[in-house]
Amino acid sequence: MAKDFFDDEYEKQQQQNESQRQAEAQQYNTWYNAPAPESTKRNNKPLYIVLLCLALVACIGFGWLLCAITQSVTHTTDQDADNILSSVVQYMQENYYRDIPEDEWITAIEASGTALMQYAGDRFCQLMSPQTYYDFCYPAAKVTSGNDVFGMSYLVEEGIGLYVSSITADTPAFGQIQEGDIILKLSDMKTKSGEAVSVDGVDLSNGMVLGEYSTNAITQILQSTYSATFHVLRADDSPSGYTTLSVPLRRAAVPVINSEYNFEFVEFYFGKNVTNVSTSANRSQGATTEQIRCLDQLPAGAGYVRIKEFMDYVDASGKTVSASEEFHQVMTLFKQLGLKRLVLDLRGNPGGNVQYVSEIAAMLVTDARLTAEQKASVTDSKGQLLITYLDMPKPAHVRQNEYHASSYSDYFGEVGDKCDIVVWTNESSASASELLTGCLRDYGTAMQMGTTTYGKGIAQTWQELPFEGDVTDIFGNTIQYPWAVYYTCASYFSPLGNNIHGSGYTPPEPYDDLTTYEQLWTAVNSYWD
Repeated sequence: MAKDFFDDEYEKQQQQNESQRQAEAQQYNTWYNAPAPESTKRNNKPLYIVLLCLALVACIGFGWLLCAITQSVTHTTDQDADNILSSVVQYMQENYYRDIPEDEWITAIEASGTALMQYAGDRFCQLMSPQTYYDFCYPAAKVTSGNDVFGMSYLVEEGIGLYVSSITADTPAFGQIQEGDIILKLSDMKTKSGEAVSVDGVDLSNGMVLGEYSTNAITQILQSTYSATFHVLRADDSPSGYTTLSVPLRRAAVPVINSEYNFEFVEFYFGKNVTNVSTSANRSQGATTEQIRCLDQLPAGAGYVRIKEFMDYVDASGKTVSASEEFHQVMTLFKQLGLKRLVLDLRGNPGGNVQYVSEIAAMLVTDARLTAEQKASVTDSKGQLLITYLDMPKPAHVRQNEYHASSYSDYFGEVGDKCDIVVWTNESSASASELLTGCLRDYGTAMQMGTTTYGKGIAQTWQELPFEGDVTDIFGNTIQYPWAVYYTCASYFSPLGNNIHGSGYTPPEPYDDLTTYEQLWTAVNSYWD
């Protein structure tokens, strides 16, 4: 983020940032995209091939590891484990043939801590070095909206690569990368200045095999990459069932369609003249977002909104802009135009912040369709509605509830015979987007269409550790900042008590297995006919 402060303003800002960071570090409110424990309905032969190969290797390795563990771990106490790790560090410090630079130590500690937690069972976790944690708390700039890179949204399949969930028109990836592609490797990676990309001192000029990196590392690397060759695995009808190709891409700004609604997380279409998606011919591909999504088939009196993810960014003025703030502006416009029905596109949405998704859900739910007993179970003393709740078994069993005041009637009026909202999902709709889908389903205000969601019903948070190190802050100064762990802390449930970890939400018949925009609009028009 580009901020210009005089010295005294800088000190004030640092104090405010520190207070905010300490408060945020105690909240269980960050939900990251991560693979579900069981695959849902993703029809992708190359993915199955890669997964099968990895599974065979994993089984062989796990069998060997299990034999070793059964012979020794039963006799290993927690104290022994601490001593073992301390002995490893001592050995490297005293007996290794060369001195180890501090930056290599930090990288090694970060990687080993992450591996320790993952092999112990939490494959969604990460040990964050001071610099990694600082960058996590204060993103450097508004580069892209998280997973929207080069015009494609993706999910990280750890151990494999990137599963491409959607492509945006008028972007570099359009016409080059396809939905369903698996990106296995990057090469020829350059920064904006044309230098080879490096992370934590590691030169990536020879490329990177994405399956060897964590979700957070991949996100960090892509944000600093302005050009690269993407090595893609794509399903086809050949005897092998797939083909491989190399696609060189250079990051380019997406043309601003409407400067008044230059949103980062929300796309909307309320008619050709009231939208922030492209409606005029693309200069190179000859197609527009309006055409690709067949938005001219939108039913009369209805609006279309796509939420990319539920995150935020800090703009050049230092203001935090969230997905829920953008959505509120869009729904205000929705109301001003007198629209009454909404198609909410969550395809490819990997999740985000529970606070923001809860604020959005509050605009889209009402208790009008609940029984008296159900109303009593989801309403607090202030009349607010339960959006979700987290079950946190450790250190003390705690249930954390997310209540928000409903503003549904402000936008949709009274509840009718049919739902005024259609929510469109696919297998890449994960985490917080599933939270929203489940909430709308429980309150009966939306009809789900599309395909089964990802199936991630657990939440992660972070905790600072009592160790600090040097970091370079957003102003280029060296400051002290703590280490931190990012870990799974809870299961989350829908308002009526459903948890979909490993299964996801499946649309009812006949609205299941809708994978194209043409199929969606046919179903939507039929439903609202």
